[in-house]
Amino acid sequence: MLKRWKFTTNAISIFFAGICMSASFGLQAQTRSQVTGDTNAKQAQTLYLRADIGTTTFDSKAAASKDSHSSTTFEVGGWFGESRIVGLGIRNQIDVVPFTLNKSESATNFTDVRLKARLWGIIPSVGWSLSEVDIKRADVKTIGLFGTGMNAGLGGTLQLYPGIVLNGDYMVVKSTHMFDKLAGTTKLGDRQEADLHIAFDITDRLLDLLVGYRVRSYEIITDAETFKEKAQGIYAGVRLGIYF
Repeated sequence: MLKRWKFTTNAISIFFAGICMSASFGLQAQTRSQVTGDTNAKQAQTLYLRADIGTTTFDSKAAASKDSHSSTTFEVGGWFGESRIVGLGIRNQIDVVPFTLNKSESATNFTDVRLKARLWGIIPSVGWSLSEVDIKRADVKTIGLFGTGMNAGLGGTLQLYPGIVLNGDYMVVKSTHMFDKLAGTTKLGDRQEADLHIAFDITDRLLDLLVGYRVRSYEIITDAETFKEKAQGIYAGVRLGIYF
């Protein structure tokens, strides 16, 4: 009985030692990939948090007005595996824009969940999106939409100089389930978004400075008329990322 217990104890010890060694080797391999990988691999952090703020021009046909306003965007995500070729990102953009010209208001909330892949410098993606749009004119809500749908996109990265990388991204969102808060038949057309920014390494692996330009467009479709909505502007932000 004692010999059997010693044998079991030794087996358990060897088992846990093997796990620790595997984890150690995996961590070393991840670190090697991080240090010796190409520029694209170094841009794909295991976990990252991105935030930016900018000045955006909102052109709303539904609100019959146009104005510039500050806007913010937040994104959290990560890339998986030693080579980090598969990733997931969740981005949220909330804008409440008062148009002083005619006392109207546009409020939007867009959340996009995207599953991404890195194929050299090309990054295709698919995912799920939530869209919410509310328009007021003279303190009366004229449009209230809430919907979910699918998204698909294509992006890419290009090193301009060591520590300076150009990033581009294009995405289309198609709403498949739509709810009109005002009990009407208004619908939301396809949303298109494009983003072009340059990432500057503030530190080698932890912090990046982002400077870019973003544009978004979609249509609000009513029985009587189709309104084209557009937002575009420059922004600056940071991306905090870690490898483990």
